[in-house]
Amino acid sequence: MSFSAFASFTRFSAGALVLAVASFQPLRAGEIVLNGVYQGKNLFVQNPAVGQDKNYCVDEVYVNDVKKMSAIKQSAFEIDLSDFEIDAEVTVKIVFKDGCTPKIMNPQVLRPSATFQFSNLAVDDNSVDWTTTGETPKYLFYVEHFVNGNWLAIKKFEAKNTGAGIYSLPVTHSPGINKYRIKAQNEDDHHMFYSKVVEFDPDAKPITFFPKSVTSKITLSRPTGYEVVDAKGNVLKKGTGTEISLAELKTGVYYLNIENRKEKFFKK
Repeated sequence: MSFSAFASFTRFSAGALVLAVASFQPLRAGEIVLNGVYQGKNLFVQNPAVGQDKNYCVDEVYVNDVKKMSAIKQSAFEIDLSDFEIDAEVTVKIVFKDGCTPKIMNPQVLRPSATFQFSNLAVDDNSVDWTTTGETPKYLFYVEHFVNGNWLAIKKFEAKNTGAGIYSLPVTHSPGINKYRIKAQNEDDHHMFYSKVVEFDPDAKPITFFPKSVTSKITLSRPTGYEVVDAKGNVLKKGTGTEISLAELKTGVYYLNIENRKEKFFKK
């Protein structure tokens, strides 16, 4: 199947093309704009030579309006997107010369925005648990474990196709830090969706915090990622560290998300 079979685009008077999730041969020179959701992989571009002066087609590459590459002197190159979080919205713009056409070789790695998403992924001593929303028929889930530098699928699930799903897989952890993620793949169009990566150390003691009745700050027993949310689930603060300043919060009940668990506290 050619890449153009996946494409949907809008052509502008300046010659720019906006692609939903595919490589496409533009009708005019100028720009290719690729919009989508980051899924953990970089883009690869064919960059043909132009003329006899060893010049190449692509002049500049922008990612979310920030220039990332220019004066590219290679017949093929990689656009590094590794600074983005999984499911982050990404726009890549490739500016090129007249008389040539660059080609994005793997545009499907930026999937189009969709209703499907992983709403939660948690790991404890005995299992990997996750929930989803926006499921449709023909989805498969792969539970992946990071082992010796590679992601290995340890179990395949068929989606429940009920719109929202709740899943659990019993696991036996390796000593030390374990990394897990879930891959969802649509059997019809082969689009893939990845959850965030969750780390779990079966030998580590759970992180604790104090106080439970807070005046100005919370202190954690060791550095970790955290979220502070209100009773309606709105994220008020997030970060990584051992101290969380909360002096600005109004009096009331709040929740602290750490290590894939929710802890309740009261702000005085």
